[in-house]
Amino acid sequence: MDKKIVEFSEGELIVKSYQCAVQKGFFSRKTDGYLQVTNKRIIYATSTQLGGSNLLVSELPLMDVGPISSFIGKSIKIWALLLFVGAAFMIAGFLAEKLPEFMTHWAFALVLMLPWFVFWLLESNILNQELKDRIINNFGSDQITEISKVEMNQTLKIVFKVLLNIGILLLGAALIKSDFVRGLGIVGMAIPAALFTFMFLKFFGFQDDYVLEIASKTGAGTGITIRSASFQSLLTKGKFAYPGSIVPSKEAAVVAKELGSLVMDLQQTGDLAAMKWAQSE
Repeated sequence: MDKKIVEFSEGELIVKSYQCAVQKGFFSRKTDGYLQVTNKRIIYATSTQLGGSNLLVSELPLMDVGPISSFIGKSIKIWALLLFVGAAFMIAGFLAEKLPEFMTHWAFALVLMLPWFVFWLLESNILNQELKDRIINNFGSDQITEISKVEMNQTLKIVFKVLLNIGILLLGAALIKSDFVRGLGIVGMAIPAALFTFMFLKFFGFQDDYVLEIASKTGAGTGITIRSASFQSLLTKGKFAYPGSIVPSKEAAVVAKELGSLVMDLQQTGDLAAMKWAQSE
């Protein structure tokens, strides 16, 4: 993106531009996040051309740029995990009170969860082929043999996953009402909480995440922070976090590799570095 994303001052020119992030608000459409380096400043802004309702512009004078850190990888959204676990506790508690005794017994829950674990073992690399063949032969069914291959029937996968999640809720209900867990108090509640965390990971897994922090050298500004909202960021004074999710885009890795060198060259040699980096585009 070579065109300006904000208005430039007199004599200000684009040196490098990166489409480094994709932002998605809770109730808005996706917008692209652009990081633009000029001969005077670093600017991060969201593109409104794709219909995004949120506009974010953050900038830092080039000579005030300090340490730069970035993260590209997988993470868990803590706020989503806590909401999910809280809701699972409420549902499991309701089931513990309303369902018949046998349906909230740990053995019944394990029976529901067993098919998923069996076929997960058959698809994974944990067991060697000999053990897999023994398990399949123990079922004594040609149909089971067929669906246990890597190309397992997708419908059965969905059914087993549904049974797994129902089993987890029922097992959680059994744990919540058990005398052993209640006797441990708050510590005992960590057991069903761990179970519901596993359930969360099965539903959502680890999410793509992107963080870029460009600090202010003088401390006069807050710098540029590109990150999704989390409990930690909400409690950290002076750190803005986008209220939604931010995932890395096609040039995020390029930013991580070369932004530090680009800024250092511009700070040391000015226009000569600007010409060098512009020609390498």
